[in-house]
Amino acid sequence: MNCAFHPDVENTAFCIRCGKPLCAQCVRQVQSSIYCENCLMEISNPPGGAEKTSSSAGATSQPGATTHYAGGSSPEGAFFLGLIPGVGAIYNAEYFKAALHLLIFGTLVTIVDSAGHSGGPLFGLLAFGFYAYMPFEAYYTAKKRKLARDGINLITPFDQLNEQMGQFGGLELWGGIGLVLAGTLFLLDNFGVVSLEQIGQFWPALLILAGVGFISRVLKGNKA
Repeated sequence: MNCAFHPDVENTAFCIRCGKPLCAQCVRQVQSSIYCENCLMEISNPPGGAEKTSSSAGATSQPGATTHYAGGSSPEGAFFLGLIPGVGAIYNAEYFKAALHLLIFGTLVTIVDSAGHSGGPLFGLLAFGFYAYMPFEAYYTAKKRKLARDGINLITPFDQLNEQMGQFGGLELWGGIGLVLAGTLFLLDNFGVVSLEQIGQFWPALLILAGVGFISRVLKGNKA
């Protein structure tokens, strides 16, 4: 799907208020919520000077005219469709995300098949974790859009995770780096330069890196 304002550019996100697909140039991000420029202006300058009103915890009510949203309206339906890799994202009209989910899940399954006994269990766990992630991500996306139809801006756990990852470049950056590395390893394995099964023997290094990351965060927190 291409950007609503730049038809020749592929979209990277959707406005949570009107549902229009947006390219990176058109994205207007307020905290962890994404708007198009028109919706952001309407929210900043509501008709009659109406003010934003609070609703429940983690959500804010926004005034505005009735709009049409892309994607389905049932969070429960999105969850069950999300059990089929990529279909939950398709239900939410996030076609690029659907392709990405399929690519990541397929890559993890292929690595499990190629890594052998050395790294297979770890990548099998990662594949299962990503499989469980997809329906919940589809559920929260559909729920957020459903509430947005009523002018409520819901902050989901995935919004919070993306905001936290923003200081390290964002989920999209690291997801892209991961796919490039995975593709490179598959090419090297296909040409016999390296063996995925041999590389799988080094998976404990991931545990070391994760431990160093946690220790570093604790130390930074103590210094603050």
